[in-house]
Amino acid sequence: MKKTEKQTIIVGMPAYNEEKYIGSVILQARQFADEVVVVDDGSSDHTAQVARLAGATVVQHERNSGYGATVQTVLAEAKKRNPDVLVLLDADGQHNPEEISSLVNAIYDGADVAIGSRQKHSENIPAYRKLGQKIISFFTRVLSRSTLSDTESGFRAFSRKAINVLEPKERGMAISAETISEATAKGLKIAEVPISAIYTRDGSTLNPIKHGMGVLNRVLVMISERRPLLFFGLAGGIAIILGIAAGALVLKALFTVNELAVGTAMVAMLLITVGTLFIFAGVILNVLVKRLRDSL
Repeated sequence: MKKTEKQTIIVGMPAYNEEKYIGSVILQARQFADEVVVVDDGSSDHTAQVARLAGATVVQHERNSGYGATVQTVLAEAKKRNPDVLVLLDADGQHNPEEISSLVNAIYDGADVAIGSRQKHSENIPAYRKLGQKIISFFTRVLSRSTLSDTESGFRAFSRKAINVLEPKERGMAISAETISEATAKGLKIAEVPISAIYTRDGSTLNPIKHGMGVLNRVLVMISERRPLLFFGLAGGIAIILGIAAGALVLKALFTVNELAVGTAMVAMLLITVGTLFIFAGVILNVLVKRLRDSL
């Protein structure tokens, strides 16, 4: 590890009902950090008490506010301390704290954001999780124009510059995708570091299917907001193609059996009209988004 005496490292851990694993994770993480900051997101168990006993600084939310809100608090606490590196680490035992040094070294080597990629050791990931990660990663790459292999990994490191310029707004799990999009938009250098992943039946308090659908929904919303021409243009194009296909069926029926399929014709006109409106909406929104970005 390339840490010098003047360089400080903080490990930030979002936590919600993680009393079973958080103590051991903190004890391991303290070997690589000057301070471990746990943000307890309104846990109903002994997460906060265990974290304090393990030597962490604990910040508590009065009520459960969501993973994204917890990460925002971690970033706020890091800004107060102004460390050289902030490492985000899950509290459920899914990540190996021994790999903190790999992410920190990536920051020392010039990256502003280092993301732990589980794809290099994907044989340990359950098939349904692997599929969900690939789907969300695809749409996150569309959102951020990046080529990252694992956009949902919560094991990340941030440089001092990244800590100071990143201002994510998402309060849920989609903050992982939003952070990548914002980092790319602000010209931050992003690197991926191979990590292992440990999955246990009781290691996460989240339903993976519900979690995945929620994240995907928010990522699609962000694409519509940040890349409206792509989002509405693609949707409009699909609608127009379907409308033309329906129109072709109408013409075929008209010329073969001399009968006008009124219902199909109305559907064709509706699809073409809606598709055209979508494309125009995408163009207008894209101009507004560019003007807004230029004014900031």
